[in-house]
Amino acid sequence: MEEKNEKHQKPEKVEKAENTPDWESIAKYKAAELENYIKRQKDAIGNAYNDGRISVIMSVLPIMDAVGEALKTVQNENDRKGIEILQRKFESNLASVGLEEIVCKAGDKFDPYVHNCVAKEHEDNKVREVWQKGYKFAGRVIRPVAVKI
Repeated sequence: MEEKNEKHQKPEKVEKAENTPDWESIAKYKAAELENYIKRQKDAIGNAYNDGRISVIMSVLPIMDAVGEALKTVQNENDRKGIEILQRKFESNLASVGLEEIVCKAGDKFDPYVHNCVAKEHEDNKVREVWQKGYKFAGRVIRPVAVKI
């Protein structure tokens, strides 16, 4: 019966050899590395998605600009109303996907982060005229406001 008790005794604690790897630390390190990789991939997918949306929006902006220019030249009141409806529809659809117009008017201080100076007549860095609307998407300027200062 003594033989059975000897087999079921707890093994003595074995000291870790000096060159034996610490598997617990390695596992934690690899888990953290995997978690960071997953975060980077999610960010990359989100950026690719936004870049695709920006590409489509940028292809539509010249059409929206042309509609705005057409509105300035229309003489007939019925035609004007139709073009205004079209312009509002463009603006509301683009706003619904996240496009924001950068608000700028004459007298504003020139900001190189959101304005593109296309003509300069004065040194006071005040916007004199807005030549083309600017837009932001997802907090990023995708087209700066073209201004004369």
